[in-house]
Amino acid sequence: MSQYLGLSIDPGMSNGLCEFTWGDDEPFKPVRLLQFSGGAPMLAKVLDKLNVRVTGDDDEMAMGSRTLHALVVEKFTPRSARAGTEFSLTRASAEPLRGEGVLIGRDLERFIQWGEPSQQYFMGGESLPDKKKRAREFLKLHGLYLTGSMVGQQDADDAISAELHAIAWLRRQRHAPTIEALFKKGTR
Repeated sequence: MSQYLGLSIDPGMSNGLCEFTWGDDEPFKPVRLLQFSGGAPMLAKVLDKLNVRVTGDDDEMAMGSRTLHALVVEKFTPRSARAGTEFSLTRASAEPLRGEGVLIGRDLERFIQWGEPSQQYFMGGESLPDKKKRAREFLKLHGLYLTGSMVGQQDADDAISAELHAIAWLRRQRHAPTIEALFKKGTR
């Protein structure tokens, strides 16, 4: 039975990271969840600390001494301005692009499994607040919900986003143990 290691990142002014495992017979399991401010420069420092890199073979990634099998990253998606206003690109709204640049600069782009922001809301909902509410209820149901105090921040929104993107990626991969554990009726 093999176990695999993944890293999911929600880049921005505040970054969320979810280190997770899954296996041939094992569902998604979060190993480490981080959320930290500081934008792209701090993302680079954390990736250095975790030693995320392309290996000498140039065809694999590693994190520390382990092979990294998946790198899931939320893709920056420009959002149109609200009705009656003009779109204004601010540092905060552009920071996810700088975070993507950190990953590209480390030659990791070819390994990235990009996730659109909407893919983390696989539980449905009519509006963004409703989608977020349903996603948090899903995490609570499965004992995966985070609070700000758990990640040493005011909230855990970005760590939650990284966690949801990891689950959504495994779901898109049709990973049977994760689907069985988290999505089959009557499972907890």
